[in-house]
Amino acid sequence: MIHRLVSLRILGLAAALTLLALPLWTLDAAAEGDSLDAETLVDRMVEAHGGMEAWATAPTVAFSDQFTAGNGEAGSKSRVVVEQGSRRAYIDMLGTEMSMAWDGEKAWGINWESPYPPRFLALLNYYFVNLPWLAKDPGVNLGEPGTAKLWDDPTEYHTVKMTYDPGVGDTPDDYYVLYIHPETYELAANEYIVTYQALLPEGQEHTEPHVLVYDQWTMVNGLKVPTAYTIYLLDHTVYAESKIWDWSFGEAFDTSRMEMPADAVVDTTQP
Repeated sequence: MIHRLVSLRILGLAAALTLLALPLWTLDAAAEGDSLDAETLVDRMVEAHGGMEAWATAPTVAFSDQFTAGNGEAGSKSRVVVEQGSRRAYIDMLGTEMSMAWDGEKAWGINWESPYPPRFLALLNYYFVNLPWLAKDPGVNLGEPGTAKLWDDPTEYHTVKMTYDPGVGDTPDDYYVLYIHPETYELAANEYIVTYQALLPEGQEHTEPHVLVYDQWTMVNGLKVPTAYTIYLLDHTVYAESKIWDWSFGEAFDTSRMEMPADAVVDTTQP
């Protein structure tokens, strides 16, 4: 499992930001009478999104997506195909000759002109849009539940912080804070950091926290999946947006894409 979380401009740090910024979530005790533990909250979240079985037994997860930066600059559209279980993946940048693949050990690009490394991008949006189920991955640790609000939203969300065992994925120092709706138990948002070292200034351990808010959902094969989300800075400035469409949980995985072509370039960046 690889936790590489950035959008088209997620790694562009605004000069006015500082690593001392405080997150939105807290570890305050949940409301009186509500004693759900973190595991129960996550289990209810998974059920609210269609349950674990249909997702875990799907041979692949595939979707098309497009990121738009906070200034309105649209990025390339892409088609993402991930093999469940192995988490091998390949991505085609639609309308271009760029593509990349991840075989579980190394990543490579073909005609790659993106400023972001293939290894970093391989499971980027897969992680964002499948987070309800990925919270149950091996090596995930769930912190004590808390509560938090999202800016001017009056809802008092359940919060659960996800961390990782050492050695889990490329970037085990990443974290996510899940914002779970108190009535529907759907995942409303998450707060996260990025720790992929090759994309950070020298000496910096992680980015500022960002908050990803899910805006729209659809049902596919009985699973509730996002079709749009917005990423904010902690001051509620829009950082990026993403649209997701053409979801599939049965698209054939082209195993030939796991054979690196002669013209491919291996990604040697440091996670």
